[in-house]
Amino acid sequence: MLPMDNSAGDMLTPAQTEPVPPAGPVPLFLRYGAASLVTAGIDNLVFYFVFHSTGTIAGAQAVARIVSVLFNYGIVRRIVFSSGQNHRHALPRYLLLVALNALISYTGIRVLSSLTPLGVVPSKILSESLLFVANFAIQRRFVFQHRHSSQPNGL
Repeated sequence: MLPMDNSAGDMLTPAQTEPVPPAGPVPLFLRYGAASLVTAGIDNLVFYFVFHSTGTIAGAQAVARIVSVLFNYGIVRRIVFSSGQNHRHALPRYLLLVALNALISYTGIRVLSSLTPLGVVPSKILSESLLFVANFAIQRRFVFQHRHSSQPNGL
């Protein structure tokens, strides 16, 4: 809230004291991109080490996804989308999206690594990079929905 000067000429109108609306889609997308980049780094490092230790894509992906989800959920909920939604509403939706992403990513890894000269790790990075924009839109509209107060038409 802005401080108000009590002199008659400098008084702020009520419209000037209202909170500033959240930043537009570009800053939001940049925050999402930064959080996703850090999460992808964590996920890919864990995947790399587990895959090279075990040789199994599914096992490496499961371990990497668990580690990255523990980091990412809190970051995107609080910092990226500034969601005040209750965990019992947001978390199941987030975990459903994670499961669908894992299935799509796993399929992409298998297809790309068998039909192209790409190895498993580059196939994983490419598959998950292709899901990036879709994940942003789904998280913004479905997982971390904002309940806006009603505004007059045209605003």
